Amino acid sequence: MNKIQCLDIGNSSTKLGIFQGQELSSFIQFETKELISKPKLLASEIFKNDVDLVYCSVVPHIENAFKKAISSFRKEIFAINSDFCAGIPISYSNKEEIGADRIANSIAAFYLLSLPCVVIDLGTATTFDIISQYAGYEGGIILPGPQGFLDFLESNTALLPKVKLQKDHQPQCAYGKSTKEAMLLGVFTGYPKMIEGIVENLKAGLMEKYSKEVKFVICGGSSLNLNIKEIEISENLTLQGLRIAYEVHNKERTR
Repeated sequence: MNKIQCLDIGNSSTKLGIFQGQELSSFIQFETKELISKPKLLASEIFKNDVDLVYCSVVPHIENAFKKAISSFRKEIFAINSDFCAGIPISYSNKEEIGADRIANSIAAFYLLSLPCVVIDLGTATTFDIISQYAGYEGGIILPGPQGFLDFLESNTALLPKVKLQKDHQPQCAYGKSTKEAMLLGVFTGYPKMIEGIVENLKAGLMEKYSKEVKFVICGGSSLNLNIKEIEISENLTLQGLRIAYEVHNKERTR
């Protein structure tokens, strides 16, 4: 059974999954900045030098550092971008504007999920991507992610501190009794309502367009305890998209 390494380089965190066939056999997640701070250590201790690697990146300078770190890699390295979409249609005015992670998500959705569907990726930026059977990738919505909101407050105000998102944070009160608590409450109580509002708006608009129920799936970072009916959580959907893209690429290469 073939093995493949799938690497998702995000703005804040990076995921590496090794698939054996269609099964995710191992998984590790680390801060993206480590690809610059200790690239040789990662290259020697994490990456498998005898297994092909497919990746997507939304951070060009990190991607360049990563490629230098694995310059002695013996197997194939294959990058997902707008020029290779694993056979899915792209009905978008400028496909080069689509992030590689969104392409990977769309590939996974197109091949694995019922269509039409909306993939919600909760990262540094939160993205909503619409994928349908005939139009393929149609477009989406982009807004700051939970940590992005906190970072915006810190960088654009004089007195608010830098606050790190705590995935399992449990508010003790309906309002904050410290600045940090107030900022976290803003994210943990306000952010889910915003996501739910966008979902409801998309449901109405897409139902009118397709005259059928649209599937919603969440991937990426913390789900923030989102309690939205009929939304599936698929934490590693991006890695699945990378796996499928590699398999399609491999078939084309061996024809």
